[in-house]
Amino acid sequence: MKKTLLCLCLCACLLLSSCWMPSLYERIDELESLLEDTQTQPTDPAESTEPHSPTESERPTLPTTEKAEGGEEGTEEELDLRKYVPYEDFPRLYEPFLEERSFSEIQYERPDVEALVKAYGDVQTMVEAEKDVEDIVSAYEAVFEEHTYFDTMNSLAYIRYSLDLSDSYYDEEYNWCEEQSPLLNQAQEKCFVAMSESPLRSALEEAYFEEGFFEFYDENRIYSKDEVVALMQQEADIQAQYMALQDRMTVFWKGEERSVDELLEDPKLPYEDYLNVYRAYYNKYNPLCADLFVKLIKVRKEIAKELELDSYADYAYTYTYTRDYTPQQVQEYCDSIADEMVSLLFPAVMVQGSLPSKDLEAAVGLFTQTMKELGGVFHTAYDYMEAYDLWDTTASASKLPGSYVTYLTSYEMPFLYVTPTGTLSDFLTVCHEFGHFVDGYVNNGGFDGVDCAEVFSQGLEFIALDKADLNSWEKNTLKRSKAADSVMVFLSQACYAEFEHLAYSLPENKLNAQGLNELYQQCNEKYGMSSLYMGMEDLLTPGWIDVQHFFIAPYYVISYCVSNDAALQLYQQELSQGNALDSYFDLLLQPTDSTLLELLEGAEMESPFAEKRMKTLADFLEDQLQ
Repeated sequence: MKKTLLCLCLCACLLLSSCWMPSLYERIDELESLLEDTQTQPTDPAESTEPHSPTESERPTLPTTEKAEGGEEGTEEELDLRKYVPYEDFPRLYEPFLEERSFSEIQYERPDVEALVKAYGDVQTMVEAEKDVEDIVSAYEAVFEEHTYFDTMNSLAYIRYSLDLSDSYYDEEYNWCEEQSPLLNQAQEKCFVAMSESPLRSALEEAYFEEGFFEFYDENRIYSKDEVVALMQQEADIQAQYMALQDRMTVFWKGEERSVDELLEDPKLPYEDYLNVYRAYYNKYNPLCADLFVKLIKVRKEIAKELELDSYADYAYTYTYTRDYTPQQVQEYCDSIADEMVSLLFPAVMVQGSLPSKDLEAAVGLFTQTMKELGGVFHTAYDYMEAYDLWDTTASASKLPGSYVTYLTSYEMPFLYVTPTGTLSDFLTVCHEFGHFVDGYVNNGGFDGVDCAEVFSQGLEFIALDKADLNSWEKNTLKRSKAADSVMVFLSQACYAEFEHLAYSLPENKLNAQGLNELYQQCNEKYGMSSLYMGMEDLLTPGWIDVQHFFIAPYYVISYCVSNDAALQLYQQELSQGNALDSYFDLLLQPTDSTLLELLEGAEMESPFAEKRMKTLADFLEDQLQ
């Protein structure tokens, strides 16, 4: 029994680290028959190895209304999301630049970045020469369409890379696109700055852009400095180095270099050797990843310095995620999580291992049935996704672990990607990503801020949880597991958020593998997770290297907490009144440039930062764990 508890604790901790490696539950099942029902990873959003959209932050820096360029504009008032409409008749807000087609028919082609940068320069020259406004608008429209095509190819390369890690072509193409993005964004921003400073400014807003469009560029010029763009390209190169490490993990094992995956998948590997593989992995990769993370921290701090900002957190909160709350508010929020949620950690760990196995076909079938029974836009979006083959949930050893949704902008088509685990949790994982898909489908790319986007993904999980056609035991088990999952989301992501924030403040003599490991240990102690390791701290302290968000999506992780708070409010409404769908649809139709707090205020929902909010949530989750 002591061994069982030890195994459960180790599983939970590694899962909280968003570990890329195969689930420890699979191995423990073979070693300890008492754990036969624990072969799953929780479906919390922390298990996604990517942010919602891999290229979202590199898209053209346009206000939401600018997405109407190149297409026919619809009106949100015409939409009744409660009614099912065949996807052929669904009033999309904007028409795509390219004709919709099956995903398999979309071909990758490397964009001509040099020509695109020159085209932006030509438009800028026209503006500075005060050419005819109609001619300027016509020239800009053509450039914007090509820039959109670049973003589409960037997303497509990432999808193709995710589907087959053995294909180095798409890995290289995605990395190339990421390195080119700052150059394109710089060319576009210079064009907009020229427009904002031109006597033609008002005429351009009236003819094509909207009133006040250029106000943003009066004070915000991120890409205009060559030094900033060069630093961003350095950042992209370091990120590519990290992802390359993740793709080809090997350790020296018993006289030869072996694949970590192959070792961990060996059913004959003794339990102690299984743990030793992890130790060998961390001994090798913790110093390598720490070196890259230190370089990223220094580059990002230089970006903030060049932009005359106090910290990189200020840059990320303001420009990457458009948040209307501050790092200080987040610190206080995290403190409240530590105060209220730690007592629920062990109950949550014991519940998390209780999900039954479920084959992929059954899990996907349950998802399909549930979305059709929910009806309205869920049914419409599902039919659209199915018709154009815009999803992949297959199980394959060559796929990138994790789940995400990205957007093929030229076609106005979302794409859903899931790596399944073989349990009932796959149902909620697909529901989570489909929430992103629906947001992207209804709002032609989705809400601008990731905080809002995550409300729709996590919110749909909770709604589907209550509506799914499951027997009473399955539904109760899934509900308890989801409550446990929420506890883990709050504790793990708050721990990550605090670690990340403090890492950027470490003194030079602590900014190394040892200093980062010690900091991660301290943060885990604050949020209770270190107590689960029971003498195996050497598997805890280096585990931060597996949280890819630190490397590729800095300061993202707190979005999981605040959005889960909002999603839980939908769940509470569903349980008490049975009408969470009404609120969900109302949220979908709010302005897509809304911040999280604006979104919640518009729906008359409570702010995550409200006084005693975390105490209320902890009491609710404790009741759900029973």
